[in-house]
This record gives sequence, C-alpha cells and structure tokens, in this order.
Amino acid sequence: MYKTIMVPTDCSGFDREAMRVALRLAEHSKAKVHLVRVSGTNAFLGMTGSADGLALSAEALQMELDTELEELHAVAAECRVHTTADVTTAIETGPVPDALAGYARRHDVDLIVMSTHGRSGFARLSMGSVTDSLIRATTIPVLVVKPPRSYLNPQVGNSFKRIVVPLDGSALAEQILPRVATLAELDGAELTLLYVLKPHKNSPEQQDPTLPWWEKDIATVEAYLLPMAAKLRRRGLTVSSDIIIGDDVPERIEHFARCEKADLIAIATHGRGGLSRMVHGSVTNALTKSARVSVFVFHPAVKETASDPKPLADRKVAAVA
Repeated sequence: MYKTIMVPTDCSGFDREAMRVALRLAEHSKAKVHLVRVSGTNAFLGMTGSADGLALSAEALQMELDTELEELHAVAAECRVHTTADVTTAIETGPVPDALAGYARRHDVDLIVMSTHGRSGFARLSMGSVTDSLIRATTIPVLVVKPPRSYLNPQVGNSFKRIVVPLDGSALAEQILPRVATLAELDGAELTLLYVLKPHKNSPEQQDPTLPWWEKDIATVEAYLLPMAAKLRRRGLTVSSDIIIGDDVPERIEHFARCEKADLIAIATHGRGGLSRMVHGSVTNALTKSARVSVFVFHPAVKETASDPKPLADRKVAAVA
C-alpha cells in the first residue's frame, strides 16, 4: 500500500482530476497526500541589478511567493473538505522536474500522481516535458491522469476498473507487475496482460510451411503469459491475457485499451533519453502523450542487462519502453 502520495500542482484547476485520483487512493491506503507547487518566482531574478531594481525584485518576489502560497493553501483546504486523508503543502524552487524529483526523494514518496495539463507555473515548460523528465529522473511510479474527453462532465471515474499491462518478454517490463497489482487491489480493478506480437520473417529452418508464422509465436507468448497471470491471481486479482499483432506497438496498445474500454495502461520504462531515445524510440513516451486513458509508469532503478533471463529471447520481441 502507499504511504506518501505526491501531487504536483500549479493551482490552475487543470490538475483537479489528478487530485481526485490521489485523494481516493490515499483514503484507500491511508496515505498522506503532499501537494507540491514549484514557484514561478525565478522569473524575477532576471531583473535589473541596480539597488532600486534589487529592492523591487525582493518585494515582487515576496509578493509572488505569498500569492502562490495562499493559492496552494486554498487548494489544500478544498481537498480536506472532500477527503479524510492527511493533506500537506509545500512550495519548491528551481527547474520544475528537478525540484519535484528532489522533493519526492527527500520525503520518501512512493507514488506521484499528476495531470497532463497546466496553465501557470508548469506552463513555463511543456507539461509533457515535465512528466517525461520526472519519469526518467525518479524510480517512483508515476500515475499520469488524463483529463476526460467530455467537456460537460469534467471528472474522472470513481476508480480504475480495467487496467491494460503491456509486456514484451523482458525482465524490465515485468517489473511493473507488483506495482500495478497494488493499484489494482486498491481499486478492485481487472488486469489484462497484453503482448504485441510484431510480424517478422522466420528463417527457412524455423518456418513450418504448413502453419502461419504467428501460430508458433502465439503459443510461445501464451506459455510466457500464463504463469504471470497465475501469480497475480494468487493475490486475489482478476486477470486475463491477450495477444495482438502489429508493427506500431504504441498504436496497437492504445487501440486495444480503447476497444476494451480500459481506464488505465500500466507500463515499465527503461527511462532512456537523448540519442538513445531517438535510436530506440519510446513506447512509454508515446503513450503518455497520445493515449486517451491514464498511464501508470514505472522506471526501475536497476535496468535490464544482457545476462537477464528473457523467456522469448529466441524470437523477435516488440520493445515496450
């Protein structure tokens, strides 16, 4: 269960869905909720260096901080009206992703819940950029709450009922399982373990001309998913598995989640950045930006190595993250 849940906020109201989710999970797990705002006062530091300018900067800086703190306290007070969870507040300074990651580490945060929209504060950076940077900078699960598509009903559901968990045969991808199991237990959600099978040409000695290429691979994947589903069922969870075929892994995952009316996609990521991300691509990054449903992301502290066991190492595997 969770003990400390952090909700980054800019107090603009665009993160209300994330707050609702965080408060619900906090009540179920008796966790504390930390509302954390990154101050926008750094902008004042670029003012003139004259004595008058410095005085003005200090005065303007304090006024801005007072306003931000007042807004944050107002949001916390409203949250306390709607929850029995313990809600605290904090204002941090510095680059947004670094400030949030630092706060999370110092306060032993075990879940970060955030929205994908921001107007002030976070608007200094793309919210998607903040989310992406925070995921790569921490090893804390990040629940990215997507806003509802209905303008007239601006609320997320009362709980996550169906969660899709993409796997690819790697030890890294499997590290999402205990984390998403905790979330599923809190919300009573059903899990679907999903494998995207990428088309490929078998070598002549491997290919059976009497069978379509995918039949052997599907049998291999089914044997891989079976014990994982069984282990989760022993925790009392409702679990199913499915295999779909396609080249565009994030598109296939999103399409499956949409067709199954899933509330959440849960996925592990290697947290690559820079050139490595350009070379390998990132299913996780694509899903956090384009998926219509919320995304639960975990960046493991220990990355998969060449010596890690890979149940499907003898076949071409779709890279999840």
